[in-house]
Amino acid sequence: MFKKLIFTLLACLLFCSSFAAETLPVIFQGKNKTPIQTRTKNGETFVEARDMAKYLRLQTNLFWSSGQLNLRGKDGFFATLRQGENFATVKGNRETLTAEPFMEKRSLYAPITFFTEGAAFNAGNFQAAFDGEKIIIEKAGQLPVTEKQQEGNSPKTPAAVVAETTETQEEEIEEVGGEFFTQIPGSNLPPPTIINKLDTSKKVLPFLPKDLKKENVLRVCIDAGHGGKDPGANYRGVAKEKELNLIVAKELEKLLKKNKKIEIKMTRTNDTFIPLGTRAKIANNFKADLFVSIHANAAPNRKAKGFEVYFRSDKASDKEAAQTAALENEALNYEEKGVGNITYADLLLNSLATNENINESSKLAARIRNSVSDKSKVLGINVSTEKSIKQANFYVLQGVKAPSVLVEMGYVTNKDDKKRLNNKKILQMMAQAISNGVLTYARQEGWKI
Repeated sequence: MFKKLIFTLLACLLFCSSFAAETLPVIFQGKNKTPIQTRTKNGETFVEARDMAKYLRLQTNLFWSSGQLNLRGKDGFFATLRQGENFATVKGNRETLTAEPFMEKRSLYAPITFFTEGAAFNAGNFQAAFDGEKIIIEKAGQLPVTEKQQEGNSPKTPAAVVAETTETQEEEIEEVGGEFFTQIPGSNLPPPTIINKLDTSKKVLPFLPKDLKKENVLRVCIDAGHGGKDPGANYRGVAKEKELNLIVAKELEKLLKKNKKIEIKMTRTNDTFIPLGTRAKIANNFKADLFVSIHANAAPNRKAKGFEVYFRSDKASDKEAAQTAALENEALNYEEKGVGNITYADLLLNSLATNENINESSKLAARIRNSVSDKSKVLGINVSTEKSIKQANFYVLQGVKAPSVLVEMGYVTNKDDKKRLNNKKILQMMAQAISNGVLTYARQEGWKI
């Protein structure tokens, strides 16, 4: 009994020497607020990440099983932190952390430097500083800027940030698919870098010969978004997004298979969860010539509606595109490290393979948009000539070594689109329109199919 007691005391001392549990005072706009739980490890200060984020007016979602925390802020800011990972993922790019976050009970502790010097410093309408004894939080632009903050991930100074943002407004928050949306303040994202230069008209392009495979077969990989434990957008009065996606994907497969010179590979044919990176791997192993991912959209604004088609780019074309990408990328929350022999880091860094296909992807997007637009009246789903082709950083498109697009058939959060998407005949016509777009693109690019 005595030996057991000694062992227990030694274990406690060892733990305490590694992690020191404490709190830090918070001075919020000059007033004392609830202290934040902190931990100290090897001289590094860690803060309870959700509490810190809330002070900065960032939206948070923590997934206990994987130890992943999602953060959302202004201008389409979307970042993830994971226990045991020495980097944060910020809008699809990697930011090295000063230490690895860790889980304790149901809290994720992250290095305070991520919030005071890293990408999160400019992510909200409030900013934080740490003087070694207390955390000071002020409105953006009212804290002195350190050299590390100036040299950090964001080129903007706090003064520049506050000049271009508006105060966060209290909005009704609505649950969709197990996640929460909040209205993102007015975005100042850079203008589209590609879309304005694209030919998205309905005119038929002249035939341009190209080097075709000897067998002259078009390989198309069709991806039904979400699946299994990942339901996608789940809104009352409409089937789960994963179910809508699979219906259209199977119908698209059936239509394209009528052409004997087209081979099809489905990433899933039933209600199965497939990691995002594995979907790209399936397409590449198949040596796909085209990749089409089928989805349905959701938004906090119930007036948002209509068909959209996206291709991957590091920069989103607008705040709505950034928000859509953030929603679809949340499938990462259901993944575990190493699933499908692709690590989390591999997925986030594997964007170079798609860069060379951006122009072709945009052309494929245009052909699909045009075909759906031709049937928009019978579909009953609006297709905007100006705004239906967009670009954003979708992880499912990263690493696909072929022209690739992500189709958003309509918004399940809009009463009109929801009604149409609940109609199986409409879904069949949607698949027909997408098929027509794929065929038009392929023939104009030289496939004799």
